[in-house]
Amino acid sequence: MKSLLNGNVYNHNIDGWSVTWESNLGFRHWCYQMKDLAWENLMVVMFNPGSLSGDGSNLSKDTTLRILREVCKEANLNPFVINLFDYSSPSPQVLFDNWKDRDPENLVFNKLSLSEFRWLIYAYGDYENWGQQDGEIKERQYFVKEVLGSIPEIDLPKNKSGTPKHPIIWQRQKIKDEIACILRNRA
Repeated sequence: MKSLLNGNVYNHNIDGWSVTWESNLGFRHWCYQMKDLAWENLMVVMFNPGSLSGDGSNLSKDTTLRILREVCKEANLNPFVINLFDYSSPSPQVLFDNWKDRDPENLVFNKLSLSEFRWLIYAYGDYENWGQQDGEIKERQYFVKEVLGSIPEIDLPKNKSGTPKHPIIWQRQKIKDEIACILRNRA
């Protein structure tokens, strides 16, 4: 993969997957995890980047990316992760504390070649209901859904509030097998 926002593109291998991402200063613009070139690409929309940034020294610590590899392996899908906001921090509260720095100068959404993605899932969690920047989060969700609207969405289990469950919740609630089954039976 090549740079979409003039950042640095990194690549590491982990668990038999090639993981490629673009970072620039405190931002991570996208992350592509590829197991098999023959598999279809799944667009995954998350909230903000976690442990993986920079040169990848924290790749093995990124639980969310590991969970995505696990469920997508069972469904023969290569996940491509973008985030509502590019500020890279494992703690969403740190993003809220640095809200003015939530995005780089340019956003990645309009730089994507949408024809490369066969399916789309939302997994950004319930942060719009934290009472912090709720309106701006909902505005970004609406914008992203408009931009990505041509990609067929796979409907996954939701939180009680109706928001998409985050992969960490999939693990905590022991529904990774259910998620993998839904992804596998997507057609």
